Amino acid sequence: MTNFIKKRYRTALWLIIALAAMLFLIYTTPREDFFKAVKNIRWGWAMVALLPQLLAITLISIRWVWLLRVHRVQISVFQAVKLTFLGFFYNNVMPGGVGGDLLKGWFITQHSDRNRRIEAAVTVFVDRMVGLMGMILLALFASYFAGPEMSYNGIQIRWIVWLIFAGTSLVLVVFLSHRIRKMLLLGKYLEKFSFFHRIQQVDDAIQIYRKHLPVIGLSVILTWVVQSLTIVSIWILTRALGLNHVQFTQCLIIMPIVWLIGAAIPVPGGLGIIENSVKYLFAVVIGAANPDEAQGYAAALALLNRVLLLYVCSLPGALVPLFGGHLPKTTELQEKMMQDQDQDRIDGKY
Repeated sequence: MTNFIKKRYRTALWLIIALAAMLFLIYTTPREDFFKAVKNIRWGWAMVALLPQLLAITLISIRWVWLLRVHRVQISVFQAVKLTFLGFFYNNVMPGGVGGDLLKGWFITQHSDRNRRIEAAVTVFVDRMVGLMGMILLALFASYFAGPEMSYNGIQIRWIVWLIFAGTSLVLVVFLSHRIRKMLLLGKYLEKFSFFHRIQQVDDAIQIYRKHLPVIGLSVILTWVVQSLTIVSIWILTRALGLNHVQFTQCLIIMPIVWLIGAAIPVPGGLGIIENSVKYLFAVVIGAANPDEAQGYAAALALLNRVLLLYVCSLPGALVPLFGGHLPKTTELQEKMMQDQDQDRIDGKY
């Protein structure tokens, strides 16, 4: 079986899981409360919720530019914004075998000179990891404000945050520490693979950020701003549904957990997984006395999140390929080709 066919099977499997998750959501949601909530949506509030989310996506582009410049990969903020929206579109609206991060990684290599293409592609992974770290730290901070009242069937939401923080910290320590990796003999194990030199190149590209901790620190701070803006959008959506008793701090606690669950289960676009997570976690704060009775309103919030904050805010990314903004201009490509030819002459290839 070829790798192409295997990839198709994996994509089909995850899409089946996503479909099953959505069917479970529909089956377990009280329809009367759900349709009542949808019918009474205040669309003015719902449209306002788009603004913080669009600003958040734009700021993600600035964070990526910072990480690219560590490897001396020069790209304008406007180009980064276009590629970020393109990736966002493919991640959320086009749930197929080609993910948005993969596209961003490939296209950024077209904006880079030949000697820095691996480093340029690695920045997409580093950018995602910085986002994950910021997300966990934000959830950890928010868990300070979460009391035992935020629980479902005796399981406190803040316990989930602490468990994720502990597990992620352990993985990061092992990954970033040369001493620990040497003790675990990870290098000797990886040397057995034929593509070890590629792994080494990727590892070197990641490890260089240890010498640029101020950039990582600023990126994490910007991540908090980005994620806080998205959480503001979620909080505004609760107002659109008339759920005025839902507090911003409660959204601040719940949404990072939702995102972590979506990241842990690689269903394309998080379809079904994010919706169920929003439904069950927000039911705790919407109906503190009886969360089961609040699932209809929580499911309506999950629907608004999917349609407005993920789908509608992704639509600018659909315009990028139409206007050719995902590739360098012809003059830029010609300059890069000439640079590559000069490098080939230096290397003695012709």
